Amino acid sequence: MVARTEHIQKDKSHKARDRTADLHTRGEVAPMKIPGIRYCEINLNGSSYESSLLKRLRYTSLAKIIALMAVGRRSEAITILGKEVIQPRGLVGQAIDTIDSSGGELKQIFDILADAESYPLFFHCTSGKDRTGLLAFLILLVLDIPLDVISVDYMASEGELVSERGLRIQELKAMGLSDDFAHCPPNWVMDVYGHIEQTHGSVQAYLDWIRVDEVVRRKVRSNILTQTKIQS
Repeated sequence: MVARTEHIQKDKSHKARDRTADLHTRGEVAPMKIPGIRYCEINLNGSSYESSLLKRLRYTSLAKIIALMAVGRRSEAITILGKEVIQPRGLVGQAIDTIDSSGGELKQIFDILADAESYPLFFHCTSGKDRTGLLAFLILLVLDIPLDVISVDYMASEGELVSERGLRIQELKAMGLSDDFAHCPPNWVMDVYGHIEQTHGSVQAYLDWIRVDEVVRRKVRSNILTQTKIQS
């Protein structure tokens, strides 16, 4: 629900910029796929994540969202969820909720990363900094990269997204979210890492919990480091 609405908001923005775009009957921009490339569409904000958000709602708000979804007023439903749950949680809370509820989806991704036939690969999300940033964060931890280096890497997105920020802020407001969600919190890496340590004891224990065991992690390290050597 959340991810799909985010895609719809993004599509509306593209439509505003390009009135000649070919659209699906549901009003979304047709995704372009290049022949010969394998696409793996994994939604980190899937049903488990959405359930974790809905559980935080007041019963009256939950009833209102269900009623709005039933009559096709998705954007209004998401605005309620955004204002009452996602906004108070912030970007750090959003990442923590994903870590806690989307283990199955993260395992799917790491299984792909552990497959040598998957390389070279490219991963992304709608904005390129939140879910993408979370996955990059976990991959770098698997590679034993120091936290301060990971933080610098995460914060690099702050400058790279300047050209899209105005448009992104408009999309966020339509979802009931503030401008803060268009930025990269400096404390993000340390706070998310702290949650993993506090909840599971270590990153390794968390990855074991989502069934990304040491065998898988070893394959991921080998694949990424081997590919890096080949490209250099």
